[in-house]
Amino acid sequence: MTQDRTRLLGISRGGGAPARAPGMLRARAGGLRRLRCASVVLALIATGAATACSGSGSGALVSAGRASGTLTVATPSPPSSLDPAMGQPADETYSDFAYDPLIVQAPDGSFRPGLAQSWSYGPDNESFTIKLRPGVRFSDGTALNAEAVKTWIEHEMKPGNGGSSYLSALKSVDVTGPLTLTLNFSSPTPNLEMVFGQILALGMIGSPRAVRAGTLATKTDGAGPYMLDPTATVAGATYTYVPNPYYRAKSAVHWSKVVVKIFASPTAALQALRTGQVQVAMDQPVTSVPVAEKSGLRYVDPLTLLLGLGILDRDGKTVKALGSLQVRQALNYAIDRNALAKVLGSGYGTPITQMAAPGWDSYDSALEKAYPYDPAKARQLLAAAGYPHGFTLPVVSVAAVGQDLLADALGGQLSAVGVVVKPKVTTNTGAYFQTLSSGTYPAATLSFGRLPAAFDYADLWGPTASFNPFKTASTQLTALDGELNAASASAEPAIAKQMQRLLVSQAWFVPVAATPLVVLYQPSVTGVNATPQRNVAYMTEIRPAG
Repeated sequence: MTQDRTRLLGISRGGGAPARAPGMLRARAGGLRRLRCASVVLALIATGAATACSGSGSGALVSAGRASGTLTVATPSPPSSLDPAMGQPADETYSDFAYDPLIVQAPDGSFRPGLAQSWSYGPDNESFTIKLRPGVRFSDGTALNAEAVKTWIEHEMKPGNGGSSYLSALKSVDVTGPLTLTLNFSSPTPNLEMVFGQILALGMIGSPRAVRAGTLATKTDGAGPYMLDPTATVAGATYTYVPNPYYRAKSAVHWSKVVVKIFASPTAALQALRTGQVQVAMDQPVTSVPVAEKSGLRYVDPLTLLLGLGILDRDGKTVKALGSLQVRQALNYAIDRNALAKVLGSGYGTPITQMAAPGWDSYDSALEKAYPYDPAKARQLLAAAGYPHGFTLPVVSVAAVGQDLLADALGGQLSAVGVVVKPKVTTNTGAYFQTLSSGTYPAATLSFGRLPAAFDYADLWGPTASFNPFKTASTQLTALDGELNAASASAEPAIAKQMQRLLVSQAWFVPVAATPLVVLYQPSVTGVNATPQRNVAYMTEIRPAG
């Protein structure tokens, strides 16, 4: 099965469509970008106090002679666009090589300087000041300065691009010096370190000259270590990168050439890796791991996707039974999560009873005891709610990242307590989102990528969230969201956990399993750093081993 990253079948990135449709992660089509994700991240710094980092660098020309060898990477799909402002989060395999972000998320989840030398929040997270690294140039030789960043943010704010989702409260961008600028917001806006990092890509700054020329969809012009070689690139098949002569840090240019090849078949990608045609294979199914290990290959498999059932009609407008808390809780007790996690994750999955996994900001270990497998209790709750013989539950699903398998499995388990699942499974992701958002189906299978609770509220929980088509509202949840957005880094996790506890107690979801996406690689390379704290490998960290 094709593995579509984010970190999301869900995580829409802008405008009214899925605000970064959580699910197929890491998606971002016209708007699917949040999941880089998914998914997509923890240990976020949502600080109201000044957060500053420092770094150094120069704009000296990079000597390609310092790098040697070719890195060849297999990936399941071509980019939707080479423009970081327009593509999907899954396109990071392509954008990482040519663009440096303002802020870099490290493998341990912390944030460090990128193109930004330092940054800080204003009171209540309503402003964000950036000081840029001096001496940086884009691959066209243009200098990076505050005006260039402002031009890029304006590009990101165009309808359908990432800024329209993550920076929706942006009022103005004030250039206060050649290398300093301040973003001003109409309401508290936290988690900007992640927003301007490599995963969500809003900080992957492109040259203002290229922005004005409108060439970034098919060509690159960033301040990263490499740039696309159009003469050695075949769109949809092979993308070749060569060193950026203006790159600021010679030591970060590990290869004389980088080639990204499309392998739609996981079997073909694995074979190419085993025979040495490629050194790294991105976004592979966990079913490839046993064969890879026997072949002497290595892998990383951080939990990336949350699979579960979203109970959309929580007020019982189309299926009256779902308006009952007892019924929604019964659905949770009727699920054998341990068994389903093994199937959905091919032995690498983890059962979950909340829409979060260990390490996420809203994850609460105490909640894992909330709904033990207990069909008898499920039947008791259904009877107490007036449904002793169960009811029929229509569910929309999609044949991607295991959602169709989940729909079948839920149907089998819920039938044991009298609930008849009627799945509508489509092979078209766009049709899935359209049906889900129409409000005609009371429930949907979800595969959501890793995001901080503030983004989850916007995508999943809030009354205007893409995955809340019936616009269910909770005054408690809304109040907590307000507190969360203005919170300091130290206060944020406690508030996020309160939100998760409320969701579990009200049984808005039937969480089932957290599953990984896998990166396979040869022992000849190192730096494939997808971790529980940052579940996406950063391509420019990959270097020769030894």
